[in-house]
Amino acid sequence: MKKRKTIQRKETDGYLTVFLSLILSIMLSLCLMLVLGARENSRRMEIECVTDIGMDSILAEYHRELLRQYDLFFIDTSYGTANASYYQTASHLQDYIAYNLGGEEIFLQTLYRNLLKLELEGIDITAVSAASDDGGAVLRRQAVDVMYQRVGISYLKQIENWVNTTREYGLDTRDVMQEREKSVKQLEEWDAFFESSGDESESAKDLGNKVVSIWETGVLSFVVKDPDKLSACKINEQQYLSSRQLLQGTGMNPAVTFEDGFWEQLVFHEYILAHTGRYNQEKEDSLLKYQTEYILSGKSSDLENLKSVVYKLLGIRAAANLIHLLSSEEKCMIVESAASIIAALLTIPEAEPVFVVVLILTWAMAESLYDISQLLEGGRVPLLKSEADWHYGLEVIFDFGGSTEEKKETSGLSYNDYLRVMLCLQDKQTTTYRLMDIMEMDIRQTPGNKNFRMDCCIDSLTASLIYRGADGKSYHIVRSGDY
Repeated sequence: MKKRKTIQRKETDGYLTVFLSLILSIMLSLCLMLVLGARENSRRMEIECVTDIGMDSILAEYHRELLRQYDLFFIDTSYGTANASYYQTASHLQDYIAYNLGGEEIFLQTLYRNLLKLELEGIDITAVSAASDDGGAVLRRQAVDVMYQRVGISYLKQIENWVNTTREYGLDTRDVMQEREKSVKQLEEWDAFFESSGDESESAKDLGNKVVSIWETGVLSFVVKDPDKLSACKINEQQYLSSRQLLQGTGMNPAVTFEDGFWEQLVFHEYILAHTGRYNQEKEDSLLKYQTEYILSGKSSDLENLKSVVYKLLGIRAAANLIHLLSSEEKCMIVESAASIIAALLTIPEAEPVFVVVLILTWAMAESLYDISQLLEGGRVPLLKSEADWHYGLEVIFDFGGSTEEKKETSGLSYNDYLRVMLCLQDKQTTTYRLMDIMEMDIRQTPGNKNFRMDCCIDSLTASLIYRGADGKSYHIVRSGDY
């Protein structure tokens, strides 16, 4: 009978099993950590991707008509409705993100499974830059960007020189008409003397009365070749941005650099002249024909706006012409001789200095009326005239006709150039807000835009978003988008 052989195991047997068990637990932990990390990174990547796609989709909703007419990128937060709200933009962003997270379309369902199970829990718009914010600086920034490549530096320097000359000589502040009235009042005591004595001589204070009456009442009928063809368009200015309470954003995007200094102001004015109509350069299909004049005057009708600009031009030209007369020895001698003769004829030699003032002021106004008629007919007039540029003699103030020469002056500033100077003299917020009035007028005439408002348009926004996974973990992300 055979004996079974017994096998004796050593105490070291099984060490491999224990080692593998330990290694396996570590490997499994590592694998699980890698899987968890991959899931977290995948979630964060998906969150960033769908958020960026959503922001890009929001920016793609720029207002097409505003871009077509004014070369500007803005999102209309009213989306064609009467109720503008930044919450509507947030709702649009939420729809875009939900669409990209879920893939609800049948076609996408066959290719895509939402393995990460992410949902958008909430959106908060924390910052927006509306077109009217910071006195219209948000709109000016885009307008300046549009025009910077189109305007020459040398021309801007020329405009700067015109503006500096206007301010240096006080052409925008000196009131020649008021100076004349003050001088004429000094002659009233002599008028009273002649009236009481029965003298039939011409009243002293009626000197150059026809010139003054044109200045005060019928200036447009004199300086415009065909007054009957002037635009009669009118608006209710209360409906537009500069006359109503504005929807405010949070101001200029801090990430945007914009100096908004004098040079930017000049470029912005070039943008205005490039995108608005004016006398003799009317914009087609516009509610107001003299749009640049509206920006300078803010009146409710084309006629009133043109008249206001003409009077501003007359003030500048009268002050400039007065400076020329006072600096011309020859013209001063002519005025003094005429004043001496008038005073002698009226037997009031002590009034001669007053007659000098009245004559020279009236002469300056007569020349200014001629200048304005030249500008409105496409001619040019220097800011400060030389002897060769002067048109009228002193006799014009005694027999002032109602017609001007057909010849167009070709040296000096054009009507548009004088508009540039006047725009520089006006507050930039007023200028910007009235430009936005014009934008609203034009765009409201296009289909689907009857409720359009510029203060509801934004060019940048910042959104704070919270996502939540199936395990309840939340993720926070902040994104900004701008043009």
